[in-house]
Amino acid sequence: MRQARVEYWQQIRDIAPENLVFIDEAGVNLAMIRLYARALKGQRAIGERPAKRGQNVPLVNALSLRGPIAPLTILAAMDGLTFEAYIIRRVAPNLWPGAVLIVDNSSSHKATEEVTVALEAVGAEIRFLPPYSPDFSPIEPFWSKVKNILKSVGARTYQALEEAIESAYSQVTLEDIRNWFTNDCYCTSLK
Repeated sequence: MRQARVEYWQQIRDIAPENLVFIDEAGVNLAMIRLYARALKGQRAIGERPAKRGQNVPLVNALSLRGPIAPLTILAAMDGLTFEAYIIRRVAPNLWPGAVLIVDNSSSHKATEEVTVALEAVGAEIRFLPPYSPDFSPIEPFWSKVKNILKSVGARTYQALEEAIESAYSQVTLEDIRNWFTNDCYCTSLK
């Protein structure tokens, strides 16, 4: 595993951070709540939590230094075909020549010939993170911020959840993204 991590850095060290685009997915549901609260001294903080969490809602997004690219919320399981369609129809049209798509090693994320053709048509390519290396992906702290916002909102309907997701995305700043890239060592040409 350590060797794969070293090889990954050797493969991408000459790619400008401005051309890196990280894709990942996250799941949310209607029972998301804060785990901690504040109360007056000597009093207990009380909150409500739904008995049922509802259907899991997969979120998928691509993140570059330019910001989030092609966010998608679906009310179905994220499988290989869905992921392939997402890249071909939503991500590839928003990429630029020289862009490098970085995805994790999930089996549903393996690139098909159709994905490769769609990316090559815009001058982009796909690379994979080494196994067990979420610390190399700036999209992980992006999901952390989005989920923390969603927990604060506490949406209890799918309509409210959709609105909260859009609000959470809008609260992610370019400065946040730049800091996440820098924290993950994609900072060689950042100014």
